Amino acid sequence: MKKILLILAIALISIVIYMFFINTNGFKTVEDAIAIQDLPDSFDDFKIVQFSDLLIGSTKTVEDLDSITEKINNLKPDLIVFTGDLIARDYNITEEEIEIIKEKLSLLDCSLYKYAVIGDNDEANLDLYKEIINDSGFILLDDQSTYIFYGDVSPIKLTGITDIDKLDSALYLADELDTVYNIVLTHKPDNIDIIAEKQVDLVLAGHSLLGQIRIPFFGGTIKKDGANIYLDHHYTVNETELYVSAGLGTDNNLNIRAFNKPTINLYRLQKAN
Repeated sequence: MKKILLILAIALISIVIYMFFINTNGFKTVEDAIAIQDLPDSFDDFKIVQFSDLLIGSTKTVEDLDSITEKINNLKPDLIVFTGDLIARDYNITEEEIEIIKEKLSLLDCSLYKYAVIGDNDEANLDLYKEIINDSGFILLDDQSTYIFYGDVSPIKLTGITDIDKLDSALYLADELDTVYNIVLTHKPDNIDIIAEKQVDLVLAGHSLLGQIRIPFFGGTIKKDGANIYLDHHYTVNETELYVSAGLGTDNNLNIRAFNKPTINLYRLQKAN
């Protein structure tokens, strides 16, 4: 009898560990409030939703886009940003799947705009990535900047970085308006060491999957080019805030996560007291 109870207990523990700590199905929402001095009233509680590393063809499929789209829209964001890696590099995607991706991403809704940057997996089929992004109503920021106005004369500056060696030219805008906040989107979090040398307040990145397999009290274990250093969710580097999304798919031909649930991120810009 004791042996049976022990076996049942081990089985139950194994199921719990799989369902809550290793299973790659589903996703969670992680919310961060970002306090900003002298933030105009118009931008107070401004909501940015970030999703990253879908890596369709890994553990995420086009069918998963229904729940992802629904969740993002329910958050009622002002801005939506995708920080790269839409399709897994070696996945032979079909024309039907491409059309489904376009349809589902087109349904993503926000009060202003949808932006995207290029990830390393996207570079493997860059023309297709650009086609999907453009046809889905996203604006691709490929080493370039734009202004985000929201009921105030002073905008937020938003920059997308593909090639970190082009950072200076990417940050340049001819009119150089006074901005209330400067945000950079980049796929690889290790770019922060260079970006933080500039007048940038916030960097949103992906790529690392937070190390994919995380060990309690130790952190992420899988490192890769562009994600060798910054494997946790939040850092402050030279007064620049870096937030790294855990992403939604998996990478490195290892289709599991451990203690690292797939994630959508919500950031609220708030006036500092």
